[in-house]
Amino acid sequence: MVQVQISSCGFMAAKDYLDCYTRVSTQEQARSGSSLVVQKELGEKVAKKLGLKFRHRDEGATSSTLKNKKIGGVEFHYREVLEQLKDDISNGKVKNIWVQDRSRMFRDMTDGLLFRRDYLERYQVTLFEGDGSKIDFNNEDESVMYDIITRLQQYENKKRVEKSQRGKIAKLEKAVKSNKSMHIGGTALFGYDNIEKEWHINKEQAKWVRFIFNEYEKGKTVKQIKNHLDSAGVETARTKNGLWCLGTLQKMLANESYTGLHKVHVKKIDRTYALKVPAIIKVAQFRRVQKVLEQNNKHKTNAKKHASLLDGLLYCECGTRMASHHQKYTKSTGQVVNQKKYFCRSKEKAWKQSTASECKNTKALTMDETDDFIFRIVKDVAKNSSLLKENTKKAVMKEKQQVEENYVAEKERIEKKIQRLQASIENIENQITETEVQKGLGQKLAKVADKVLERYWAEHDSITQELKKCEDELEELDENLVWIDWIGKFSDELQVKTRSFSGKQEFLKGLLDKVVVSAEFELNRDKLSKQQGHSFKLMFNIALVDDKIVYKDDTNKRLGYDVKSGKKSLKTEMVREVTARSGVYKRKKKAKNSQSNQRLS
Repeated sequence: MVQVQISSCGFMAAKDYLDCYTRVSTQEQARSGSSLVVQKELGEKVAKKLGLKFRHRDEGATSSTLKNKKIGGVEFHYREVLEQLKDDISNGKVKNIWVQDRSRMFRDMTDGLLFRRDYLERYQVTLFEGDGSKIDFNNEDESVMYDIITRLQQYENKKRVEKSQRGKIAKLEKAVKSNKSMHIGGTALFGYDNIEKEWHINKEQAKWVRFIFNEYEKGKTVKQIKNHLDSAGVETARTKNGLWCLGTLQKMLANESYTGLHKVHVKKIDRTYALKVPAIIKVAQFRRVQKVLEQNNKHKTNAKKHASLLDGLLYCECGTRMASHHQKYTKSTGQVVNQKKYFCRSKEKAWKQSTASECKNTKALTMDETDDFIFRIVKDVAKNSSLLKENTKKAVMKEKQQVEENYVAEKERIEKKIQRLQASIENIENQITETEVQKGLGQKLAKVADKVLERYWAEHDSITQELKKCEDELEELDENLVWIDWIGKFSDELQVKTRSFSGKQEFLKGLLDKVVVSAEFELNRDKLSKQQGHSFKLMFNIALVDDKIVYKDDTNKRLGYDVKSGKKSLKTEMVREVTARSGVYKRKKKAKNSQSNQRLS
């Protein structure tokens, strides 16, 4: 929605303007109706009649009853232009308002009365209606009349909504009973046309619907798809500027109607109607795309603004994965300090769950010092590992070749099985859709249909579990291959490959399973046990720690040797240098302020 910009008006004050608010309830009225134009023309006439300068506040098509914004988990009526109008009233930029009738602004009694109290009366704003009639709130009769009309309009609107819902339910009942894919109303979904109140595929748009699903499944982002549609000149169904919205594409990718099953839920009776419509994409592809959407949304939710070397590797001794934190702050001297830490999130989780945290690890780790410390240890272990040196030179490269050969054959076998299972799932989903429609049409008794659906879903779950097992096997194959590749990549070029941040991160995650961080305590000057530092237990993927070569004959090394495995873990002593001293700066500042106060006194 385009907001009205209020600029300085030279010698003209707010009282010299008439702010005319216009609105219709639906997009259909905005596109094809003349109501907005009529309201604007009438507003211009009233402004001229009153000798005021016309200023347009166009809300466009927005319902006055639908709750369309959530704040703190609660839904509110939200209209952008009306909210800006309220702000401008509060700031003294508006003194005169006109509406064709007050229902254009509110049909809810409470909203109308609050607007009158909190804005019109509080800031002495004059309200004009219709042909320019002024509503005088100082007049008791007009004030009471305003309240009565507001109540009547709310009642009329409630009746109008109920009538509309009854009509919608009747249409849905008729659609379910008929054998046609009836279009209930509203704008046709992109990819379809509403021809004589029936769903029909729009071939040109359907081509682009398939393009959107195919490209997203292949790994393209919604933004890349949008840019392609815009550059190709693909017309949108709703936007005024002709460009695609990211939100629209997200909704399309999540819309099950494209599979041939259009669902309409009626809140009033808490019932969902399933209507069969022409399908543009397969059910199986829709399900695959939903998985990609879910995965991408997880990445978006968990996306971090910064990268940390040990993210995903550090665990507190209490079992909680440690998080990283980047923050910039300015000291009193004006110096900007970049504070980077690792910390245990157990207290944060305990606070959210209203429980007490039992974690002993109360101090954070300074990120740079911890990164350097852990990286040096792991690098030393790798450089001194006989197992890495010998296995890389001999057995590992042979194993790599064998694994790669087996990998190709095994991967092909699993992928073929996955394709068969996906085809079976698609067939069952089609049968489920068909049964749901038959049930809705009354072609099958509800009890019979429910039993059939129960069998279908049981088979669906069984095949889905088998599919998940195959996908896990495929993932395990990939992980094994990656591990072998890592050995070949890092064994000979360890020094070169760990110069960059990404190289260090790959190196650490290739060798380390995790690092357990423990709090270390000592008695302070008051003989109290306080945390003074941290210790680390590095858990390796393979037994590299203190491995060694054992010769078969110390006197004759030509007879060969064996490599003796070491340990998978390495425990450090207490390290003070990596422990954040959060109180030092505060104590220094407090002491400095105390000295300044003494001098002043």
